Amino acid sequence: MNITEALKQLGLDDKEVSVYTGLLELGEASVLTISKKTGVKRPTAYLVLNALEGRGLVSRTIKAGKTLFTAQHPKTILTEAELRVKQLQDVIPQFEAMMHRSDDRPRVKIYEGKEALDRAYDDSFVIKGEQLFMSNMDIVHDVFPRTLQKIDYATLSPAYRVRELLADGATSRKYAARVSGAYRQTRFIPAAFSPFATDIGIFGNNTIITSGKKEFFSVRIESEEVTSAFRMMFEAMWQISGDPKNPPGVAQ
Repeated sequence: MNITEALKQLGLDDKEVSVYTGLLELGEASVLTISKKTGVKRPTAYLVLNALEGRGLVSRTIKAGKTLFTAQHPKTILTEAELRVKQLQDVIPQFEAMMHRSDDRPRVKIYEGKEALDRAYDDSFVIKGEQLFMSNMDIVHDVFPRTLQKIDYATLSPAYRVRELLADGATSRKYAARVSGAYRQTRFIPAAFSPFATDIGIFGNNTIITSGKKEFFSVRIESEEVTSAFRMMFEAMWQISGDPKNPPGVAQ
């Protein structure tokens, strides 16, 4: 992830990113200098600087009657992010108490459009247990980049572990070599079942089926019965699949 993407993840827009990074390079500068450096028009730069100051990312001083701005140390961003996480953690019990859940019938949610797909797996990081995936990594890297990053950052353990069945290919082999471990196991889907052009995720009582090649949509089904059936299908496929060092049905 580059600097611009990281700042956008924290909620900064394009102009705020431009002004903040430009000010980091300038050190201390007037609005006019910042405007020339970033290409953001002077009146807009004033507004952006005020917004960044409100976030604690910029400070101002007055020297010889002239207002100068300085970017706060980048570690301030981390501190702000940690504070937001702590504030959210404090109110999570209240949010959970507000949630209405019905166990009488399956709940189905559809995510449409490439930008929306990466949100389909958000709950998988708060539901403990084993996460199961049947994936084509060429598709996954394209439509789930944020989810892959989250899995990389997650603390895996016996209480939160991952098994993945991957369509064989160069991308999958490289991925498997990088991530495979005690709590993150990978196997290759036999060649007889290729091409595997969808993505299936199973966690808790949720099953997510994604089409990400021509049409971009995910269907999430929250149902113990449906998820149990998909878990059994996964286990059957797992038994006939090989580990990354010796995938079945693939010429060596």
